[in-house]
Amino acid sequence: MSVDVVDLVFALQGDAVALDYADRLWRAIEARIPWLADEPLAGVHPLAGVSAGDHELYLTRRARLTLRLPTSCVDRARTLSGAHLDLGGVVEVGAATQLALSPIKTLYSSFVTIGHTAEEEFLGACQAKLAASGIPAQLVCGKAHVGRGLGGDWRGFSLMLFGLTMEDSLRLQREGLGGERKRGCGIFIPHKSVAAVSE
Repeated sequence: MSVDVVDLVFALQGDAVALDYADRLWRAIEARIPWLADEPLAGVHPLAGVSAGDHELYLTRRARLTLRLPTSCVDRARTLSGAHLDLGGVVEVGAATQLALSPIKTLYSSFVTIGHTAEEEFLGACQAKLAASGIPAQLVCGKAHVGRGLGGDWRGFSLMLFGLTMEDSLRLQREGLGGERKRGCGIFIPHKSVAAVSE
């Protein structure tokens, strides 16, 4: 029986953070709720923002801090509310709302890292991983990305999966794909169109 997983969405106040904020964000979260490091299904969604190509990400009105968590972890994770996090710019974490995952058959992740930097090899590795899990899907690879942190760099691509069953959609949202899940990678969200893979 699969573990029930949800998104815990925190309000977020702040103007701009470092463009490579993902490692700082995870370290800041881990410092406040260290038990999250040992939870394999936990993930941290990317923040919504825009960049002019410089060293800053400007947070949009839709920016939220969202954790993907087993429901058993939700109450303990709510203690993040009220925290001030230095992400190369200070943000304040507000109150949280719990949201269920949606069984939509097209999923998108803005950054998947699975150990390959060439597109063809990346797609092959993703397909092999999905096949090993018994999940048939059609894949569309998007833009290349690089993440940077104190422990080194990680590389990958945005990825769209479509033609999923509702059950496999929920499974992929629960389990993700590839590594660096707590730094925003391999976390899938529902999408209505394959067009988003180029964004």
